[in-house]
Parts: sequence; C-alpha cells; structure tokens
Amino acid sequence: MRVSLKAWYFRSTINEELVRQKFDDFTIEFLDPLVVKIDDDHRVMITSFGAVVFIPFDETVASLVASRIIETLDDPFVEKEVEDRLIVETGAEDDLFLHNEIRLHDYDPASIRIRIIAMLLAQSVALDHLERETDRALQGFTCYLDDLSLRGKIRMSTRSILKNIGFAMQTRFMVLNNLALFDKPAETWDSEAIEDLYLEMQDFFDIRERQEVLSTKLDFISENTRIVFEVLSSRKSHSLEWIVIFLIGIEILGFGAFEVLHSLLSK
Repeated sequence: MRVSLKAWYFRSTINEELVRQKFDDFTIEFLDPLVVKIDDDHRVMITSFGAVVFIPFDETVASLVASRIIETLDDPFVEKEVEDRLIVETGAEDDLFLHNEIRLHDYDPASIRIRIIAMLLAQSVALDHLERETDRALQGFTCYLDDLSLRGKIRMSTRSILKNIGFAMQTRFMVLNNLALFDKPAETWDSEAIEDLYLEMQDFFDIRERQEVLSTKLDFISENTRIVFEVLSSRKSHSLEWIVIFLIGIEILGFGAFEVLHSLLSK
C-alpha cells in the first residue's frame, strides 16, 4: 500500500488551543503537536510554527481542515510554493529511506512512528519557507555589496536601506524563533527504536545540514546588517558635518556683510 503524506505551510503561526476548539467534533489523538483524527484512515498534524501535515492527503479533508484553521489566523495565507509531499510504502521487509519515499514494514496512521515521520515532514516544509525568506533577505543585500565593492559607497536611499535591514532582521528573528521548536520529540527518550527512526528521518530530510547552512546565511546577514548600519551612520554624520560647515559659512558671510554695511553707513 502506498500512502501519500503532504505538508502545507501557513505564513502565520498557529494557536493550537484555538485550533483544537475548532475540531471539538473530532477525536484529538495528541496535543503537542496537535493530531486530529478525521476518520479511521485520515489524520492531520497541526504545528504551532505553521506547518500542517495531512496523513494521508485528501483534497476534501484538506479543504475542511484549512477552512477551520484559517478562522483562527490573522494571516490566512498558505505558502503553496513550499508544500512538500512524502510517499510511504508499506509491506516492505525492512524499513528503507529512499529519495522522497519511505518503505515501512507496517503502517498505522495513529502510531508514534507515523507521528515522528509527519513531524519531520512538518519541520522540513517549515525550513523550506525559512530558507526562501533568508535567500530573499540575502538578495536584498546584493545591491549594497555591489555598490560598496565597485564604487566604495551606497547609492540607495536611506528609506530603502532601512526597509531591507528591517526585513533581514525580521527574517532572522523568525528563523531563530522557529528553530527553537525543532527539538527532539519526548518519545525519542523512551524508545531506542523511535530515536533511530527520528535520526533516520533527520538524515532523510537533511534537517541538520540545512539548519547549519541557514545559520551561516543568518550570520552573514547579521554581519552585513552591521556594516550597512555603520555606512549609513557614517553617511549621516558626514551630511551633518557639511550642514554645520554650511551654516557656519552663512553666519560668517552674514557677519562680514553686516560689518561692511555698518562701515559704509558710518562714513
């Protein structure tokens, strides 16, 4: 049997308590992350960091679930560009982790094993979104770096610079805030087999490597944010110096003109 899991990512964080109330006519199988039993064959995992996993994916179920979640969100936008799908094939002699496909000996949608797999799929789709946002922030710095490298100055307006810096800082905060949620599930401490599955799934989705790359990019953004701030502050400082010099010059010229006028009137 082939089971297709699919993950969506909502741009807004999700209040699991509010969402749970929207599904009080269904069975809640797990609270953190929230797992709702739709029927004997379908489950949905809803995470606080915005990822929703359908086990398995069904258009009717997805439409129902999304409509209820959206009622609790300030920003109901779904990032369709980062949705992810995973095929789980059951009945295999041994567990195998292949490209975009997992083969398991048995399948139970309510099992801890499927919940761990769904959780890692949720983390992966969240990382997809954060990677995209981080790359956008990096692109915002490209024009500054080109100007600094080729001309030794930044020609963009202060407003544009501050908007890009604000976006980069917001992205960094969002990433760091979400990565804190990517801790090992409590079940891994109670079962060696579950921990092995968790580690296999981490390798399957390259979670640790992607986190390291993301961290490197964020460090780069942070350092360049500091440089741009320094350049911006220096530019403002030089502008103020020229304004002061201009005002002093006006004052000197004005005083000189007054002296000349006074001398002429005295004669």
